Amino acid sequence: MLEVTSLGPQLRKRGKILQKSINGLTLWKNDFESMLILPNAHMVSCFRGVKAFLDGSLGSSSALFHEPYEGDPDNYGLQMTDLDSLLNRTLESDKSGLQVAIHAIGDKANDILLDMVDKIVDLNGAKDRRFRIEHAQHLAPGAANRFGKHGTIASVQPDHLLDDADHAWSKIGVERSERSSYTFRSLLDGGAQLAFGSDWPISDINPLQAIRSAVFRKPPGWEVPWIPAERLTLDESLKAHTMSAAYACFLDHAVGSLSEGKYADFVVVPSTSWDEFSSDLPGHVLATYVSGRQAYP
Repeated sequence: MLEVTSLGPQLRKRGKILQKSINGLTLWKNDFESMLILPNAHMVSCFRGVKAFLDGSLGSSSALFHEPYEGDPDNYGLQMTDLDSLLNRTLESDKSGLQVAIHAIGDKANDILLDMVDKIVDLNGAKDRRFRIEHAQHLAPGAANRFGKHGTIASVQPDHLLDDADHAWSKIGVERSERSSYTFRSLLDGGAQLAFGSDWPISDINPLQAIRSAVFRKPPGWEVPWIPAERLTLDESLKAHTMSAAYACFLDHAVGSLSEGKYADFVVVPSTSWDEFSSDLPGHVLATYVSGRQAYP
């Protein structure tokens, strides 16, 4: 791990790699302190925390729900991890200063993690831990309002809704899917830290496409948005994919906005107004700058 990250200065000098990456290793590793390799100005790659999986996915009918899948009354999804073990490992990681990110898609899986965050805060005390729930895809009534209590980050991927809109109803029914799916507006209004990502290579890595998905929520071939009440504004979506995404990685001091003292990472688009930019999404990029250096074209 140290050998890999120490290549950063050499690669940067040669112009071979410009992107920055934050990595998370499996939660089941034993040597927690050795994993905390924090970002600095010379690293291409660093290790900030750990990740675990609580449930599966909607497409495979393995996301963990309170109610069974449509047409499969014995299937509530898959709990992939022993909860006592998950709590103990999370407590150890949290004590060691590692950021914890746990995959949860179904509403029951998300409720379990929100309860776990309460326990972690009770046992380890309040601090700036930025606990991440990866996907937070389907939420039970009231769950969106719980994220803000301890600053839990909802790390979501807007492009996934483009696929799920066509089949979520067949998995969990129309009422449940429209009540619980990709509740971005509810999360923001409930005080959650909402951070966008791509989940690449599962979906498109283009951040402009993700911003479009969150603003319009209109899957290919659809004439109307899916769950329009959960749409975000352009400003909210841009913030989720820039400032809030940086915050979710403990990098808000260095990236995420064009501010004095931060890296000058930005793109140039042809639009001359927000309205033009919004109507042109995902549009195209004229130029990309990384740390103030033109990287594209």
